[in-house]
Amino acid sequence: PTNYMCWLNEYGLKNKLNIRPVESTRLGPNNATKFFYKLVINNKEYPEAEGKTVKEAEQNAAQLAWYALQEQSDWDSASEMMTTSSNLSEVQVKYLLIGKAKNYIHHVMFASDFDPMECLGSGAFGCVFKVRHKLLERFYAVKIVRREEKSLREVGTLSDLLHLNIVRYYTFWMEDSGYQWDISSNSCSSSQSADNSPAKYLYIQMELCDTKTLKVWIDEKNAESPQDSKRREESLSIAQQIVSGVEYIHAKKHIHRDLKPDNILFGMEGEVKIGDFGLVTRDDDDDSALMERTGQRGTTSYMAPEQVTKNYDRKVDIFALGLIYFELLWRIATGHERVEVNLKVIFVVFLQNQIITSLLCESPEDRPEASKLKAELDTWAQTFNAQNNVSDVSM
Repeated sequence: PTNYMCWLNEYGLKNKLNIRPVESTRLGPNNATKFFYKLVINNKEYPEAEGKTVKEAEQNAAQLAWYALQEQSDWDSASEMMTTSSNLSEVQVKYLLIGKAKNYIHHVMFASDFDPMECLGSGAFGCVFKVRHKLLERFYAVKIVRREEKSLREVGTLSDLLHLNIVRYYTFWMEDSGYQWDISSNSCSSSQSADNSPAKYLYIQMELCDTKTLKVWIDEKNAESPQDSKRREESLSIAQQIVSGVEYIHAKKHIHRDLKPDNILFGMEGEVKIGDFGLVTRDDDDDSALMERTGQRGTTSYMAPEQVTKNYDRKVDIFALGLIYFELLWRIATGHERVEVNLKVIFVVFLQNQIITSLLCESPEDRPEASKLKAELDTWAQTFNAQNNVSDVSM
C-alpha cells in the first residue's frame, strides 16, 4: 500500500515543514481498541483518522493530510466560504472541512463506492440506505438529504460527537443527484434535480444500527406483562445509556430538541444509540439565561412546556427524557392515551418515581442537569442490583 507518511516526510524535508502525528483518543476494550490520530504540520491541525493499530491510524491521517495539502487552495477557499455564509460554529466548520478532505480520497459517486442493500427509511427529510462498501466489505448507513443549512448543521454536529451512545458519524460528501429506492425492482436509482446549482445533495455516512427502534422495543414490552421486574431492569439500563449520551451532547454545547423513542436506536451489539440530529441547535448561552430560539421545534407530544415559545435551553431534552423513561416503565397503549397521560403524568409518577417527577417539572430551572441525573440513575442501579442479589440469595 502507498506509504503516505513517507511521502509527507519527504515533502516536509523539501519544504521545511515540521510534521508530527498526534494521538487524539482511543476507544473500546483492550482487545478491540480503535486509535484516532491527526497530523500537525507547522502547528496546523489536519483531519483526524482512525485505525485498528497506531500505524494504521497514522497512515490514514497522513493520507488525509496529503490530499488536503494537494488541495490547499480549495481547502482555504472552502473554509472562508463556510465561515462567512453559514450560521455554524468554528468547530462545526472545522469538521465540515474534514469531511471535504476525506472526500478527496473517494470522490467517486455513491453508486461507485457502495452497493445499496435496502432502504431503511424515507420521508420529507430524504432517505437512509443500508449499504455495503465495495472495497472495505463493511456495512454502513448512508443518509441522503437536500443540501440545506439545516443538513449542514446536522453534519457539523455529528462530526463534533464521538460517544458510544450516539450514532457514529464517519464522513460526508456532496453530489448533484439523489437516489430513490425502487420497491418493485428492489434497487436504487438516481434522481436528478432541476436545480442547476452544484452539490445539491448531501450524503452522510454513518454506522449501521439495528432497524429496531426504542419505539418498537416499548411496543413489544407493552404486549407483554406491563410491570415485571425484568422490564424495570432493562428500562433502567436503557435510561442510563440515553442519559449518558445526552450528558455528552450537553457537554458539547448542543441541544437535541427531538428526543423520542423513534429517534433512539440500538447498535449491532445491543447498545443504545441516539440518532436524528436534524433539529439540533447550539447551547452557547450561560447557565442563568435562556436564549431566544425557534419555537415549536420537535415532536409535540415530547415537547417541554417552554418549547412552544422561543426562550428555552438544554433542559427541554431533560423533559423529553422524563416522558421517555415513563414509557419505558409503564404501559401506554395508544397515542391518544399518551396525550391524556402527559396531562397528569407528574402526579402519577410522583407515587412511583421521584426521578421522573424531577425531569417533568414545569419550570426548567427545577429539572436536573443530565450529569446529576446520570449520577442518580447509577446510584439507583446499584441499589436495584443489590436488592436483586439479596432476593436471589434468599431463594
